[in-house]
Amino acid sequence: MKVKEFFKDRYNLLAMFFILFGAIIIVQLVNLQIINGKRYDEESQRKLPNVRRVSAPRGNIVDRYGVPLAVNRVGYTIQIIKTKMSNAERNEMILKLVNIFEKNGDNYDKNLEKYLKINPFAFGPAISDSSKKMESWKKDMDPNKKNAELMSTPEGTFKFLRKKLEIDDKYSVEDAYKIMCIKYEMLIRGFTSLTSLSIAKDVSRETVAELEERHQEFPGIYTDVETFRKYTMGETAGHVVGFVRPMDEEEYKKYKEEGYRQDEVVGKMGIEAFAEPYLRGKAGQKKVEVDITGRLTEELETNPAIPGNTVKLTLDMNLQRVAMESIERNLEIIRSQADGKKNFGDAKAGAAVAMDVNTGEILAMASYPSYDPSNFVAKPDDKEAQQKIEEYYNTEKYELAKLAPTYNRVVKGLYAPGSTFKPLTSIAGLETGVITPQRNVINDPGYFKVDGWEFKCLEFKHGHGDLTLKSALETSCNIYFEKLGYQTGIDNISKWGSLFGLGRKTGIDLLGEEKGVLASREYKKSEQFKRMYGRTEDWWGADTAQASIGQIYNSFTPLQLVNYIAAIANGGKLMRPHLIKKVIKYDGSTVMENEPEYTKIPVKQETLNAVIEGMKAVTMQENGTAVSTFRNFPINVAGKTGTAETGYEKTKSSNALFVCFAPAEKPQIAIAVVVENGAWGANTAPIAVDILKEYFNLSGSARSDDKLKSGQIEFTR
Repeated sequence: MKVKEFFKDRYNLLAMFFILFGAIIIVQLVNLQIINGKRYDEESQRKLPNVRRVSAPRGNIVDRYGVPLAVNRVGYTIQIIKTKMSNAERNEMILKLVNIFEKNGDNYDKNLEKYLKINPFAFGPAISDSSKKMESWKKDMDPNKKNAELMSTPEGTFKFLRKKLEIDDKYSVEDAYKIMCIKYEMLIRGFTSLTSLSIAKDVSRETVAELEERHQEFPGIYTDVETFRKYTMGETAGHVVGFVRPMDEEEYKKYKEEGYRQDEVVGKMGIEAFAEPYLRGKAGQKKVEVDITGRLTEELETNPAIPGNTVKLTLDMNLQRVAMESIERNLEIIRSQADGKKNFGDAKAGAAVAMDVNTGEILAMASYPSYDPSNFVAKPDDKEAQQKIEEYYNTEKYELAKLAPTYNRVVKGLYAPGSTFKPLTSIAGLETGVITPQRNVINDPGYFKVDGWEFKCLEFKHGHGDLTLKSALETSCNIYFEKLGYQTGIDNISKWGSLFGLGRKTGIDLLGEEKGVLASREYKKSEQFKRMYGRTEDWWGADTAQASIGQIYNSFTPLQLVNYIAAIANGGKLMRPHLIKKVIKYDGSTVMENEPEYTKIPVKQETLNAVIEGMKAVTMQENGTAVSTFRNFPINVAGKTGTAETGYEKTKSSNALFVCFAPAEKPQIAIAVVVENGAWGANTAPIAVDILKEYFNLSGSARSDDKLKSGQIEFTR
């Protein structure tokens, strides 16, 4: 009875509870402090070895005067190392981490989106357009193909990855996918206690502060400092500089052998791509010790990173800016002069390139429209930048990919040269003896018949009559050069065209340069011709007549055109054009410096002198096709206009070209300009004038009345 009464007394019951609870605590304390005290103390203080990567700043890109074009800024990255925690704990931590990123507007690595998307479920762009790529990726995820049927759909693939990455069913699809994205990075890039893994780049200060404040909730997570690319020139030199972006899978396979990590950026276009080996720095590393939560306890050894080299370009940014602005301005002028006959107001794109005739240095390389490289290094949540990138590659908007802003017309655009080819025909005729500097009169009766074709003089019904080489270049008489070319022969014309670098790559320090086509009888028998026209053909005399005036099968880049004109100017030296002036190490020493490099063309100086006199007449004599633009210009210029048919003249304007060098007597600079659908070659001369004014530090701007009106100059001028 007394025992029952004891338990009926609530106070006695409560006292007994506290006695038992106290006994448990005492046992635990004894266990911690006496039995296992030493082990737990050692565990809490145990230091774990860890190797942390020290990122290397990418080298800067500057113009010839040191004006920065591509530099670096400092930002924060979030790194993760493997610590002692359960899979469930790690999933919870990752979800909390991702929620902080999203709250603060930060982006984390989501390469999984390339392969699998949710809301709705879909395969990503990296594999959706290629069954081969899809099978390759699935094999990487499931080498034994045990889940092939399950992975046949996006929903099934999600279920497979959820199981593979051990993500509990308690998480919603959305939360599971957040965790999945991070764990996917751990899977494909490696996740150990010895090396760190970057999971978020360029995060906000808010995120850094919050993670530091709550560091106990995020074992194995730490903040690091890294540099990120910054472009300073907008669209002015986008094609030259290029941009960097993270590697895709194919690029990683290539760069992995060179020691790159998958989360690194590489140059994609322009100098960023070509000079990647110079610009990339060498990462260092820190050997450290961390506690069981992953927090740094001691730095043991540091091998510092080696910054990338500075690449100094030959580019003059003032000249580059003037070239870009002039193209844009003159495109508007040309469109405003539309007549619906020869000018359909469709001029929307163009290119200009200026080169030092004695060194091969590219002083300006303008391609319009252009793009701003900054958009490619903007944060993924920068909607304006992402929209711009989409526009850059929108082939529907730009009709064809080659019309898009990322297309560098100077090295990739192929254009019939029109009458800018006539100086070459002149050289071939002089060097083969068909004409001489002293005896070079050819009669233009108003027509020229060959192989059943009749070519007519476009200015006078009865022709120009007797013309010298000088007057023929001055007036750009088609009949003169058709006759000259026919007598010279296509084999001789193509021989001298090749010697002057036409129809072959220049070797410039940019990737993706096009070769072009130089008209020849071999070309009409080639596989290239067959792919283009579906057949091969014999060469005809009429073909020679047309090729002689820069039409039919001839197609060159503006870079080839400026190089060929520079070779006329400098006495027959075919330069290797280059954009990189020198490469400078972080300590100021020179790594590489480009010296003038050229091939001597076996052309007589008297031949060149005869051609130069004709080119001077183009800009200086009353009947010159560009005299209106160059009238009263204080420096003598040797030039040649060109209007090239595209085959669509009933509805579209012809392409317009202009080439020149100056001063005519002692040349320094050569220029080539192309305006797509520019209608008349003379329409492009004002762009060259603007570039020359900047180069020679001349005051004033091009007069509005210097722009030729449609109809003043006829076809192929």
